[in-house]
Amino acid sequence: MNIKLTRDDYNFRFKQYEGMYFNAEINEDSEVIRYKITKDKEGTELKEFGNTHIKDNMIFIPQIDAYLDLKKIK
Repeated sequence: MNIKLTRDDYNFRFKQYEGMYFNAEINEDSEVIRYKITKDKEGTELKEFGNTHIKDNMIFIPQIDAYLDLKKIK
């Protein structure tokens, strides 16, 4: 999964993440999702990384304090 973070599409409060990319692999066998936030689409210019989870088909991104709806993304 590779998502460009825009404040028009996703409701988040921190401007410094505008235009960055959220990169994650969702593994059905694990509740933990490893992710990274990068400056480029390819995922090479790392800004932040961490672990998160899915709840009610929403993935939480702590750095931007927002939930992304997986139904709208796929």
